[in-house]
Amino acid sequence: MLELHFWLAACKMVGLMPVERRSGTQQLLAISLGVGAVLVAIGIAWGMLALAGGNETATQLRLGDDVFDAGNAVRLSKQINTQGPLLFSDVSGRGQQRPIAVNHFGKDPALRWVAFDAAAPDAEENCFLVWSAKRELFEERSAVSGAQREQGQICRDITFQANGEGLDQYAWKVDKEGNLTIDLRPDDKISSNGGG
Repeated sequence: MLELHFWLAACKMVGLMPVERRSGTQQLLAISLGVGAVLVAIGIAWGMLALAGGNETATQLRLGDDVFDAGNAVRLSKQINTQGPLLFSDVSGRGQQRPIAVNHFGKDPALRWVAFDAAAPDAEENCFLVWSAKRELFEERSAVSGAQREQGQICRDITFQANGEGLDQYAWKVDKEGNLTIDLRPDDKISSNGGG
């Protein structure tokens, strides 16, 4: 044990074990920087949680496109004429929040289109409108099998006409290239439709 004390004393004399001395100001500055960094990290975490929580007062992030290019109007009108209205699972890129149906009436592919929500008001999760060629109506059916129903099973006994009357309608146009585009912005929803 005596050897250890002797060795430590010798090291201290030759300067092998420097001991840093800080003033009170330096210590206060170091503590303040540490506390500041922790507060900044907490603020960033709180901001991320507020955005992810869907708070009504938080800034809303809008992902996806506001205008959907459905494709060539001539091709689409022919497809609808033979197969019935088209259903697009979610054209906004927002994860099944906005499935839409597109239908066409008449022979001119530049006129008489309708685009509307393919989810009925107050629909349960995974219940969307599906075209029934036999009944010539949209029916609300389950898109997936789950605890309460099988895929394709009727969710509620409600129906909608081929023009989507009673559902949120979207403005549309056929552009110069002959493509049908649908405006998905909420301010551009229309209450009446130009369909059959």
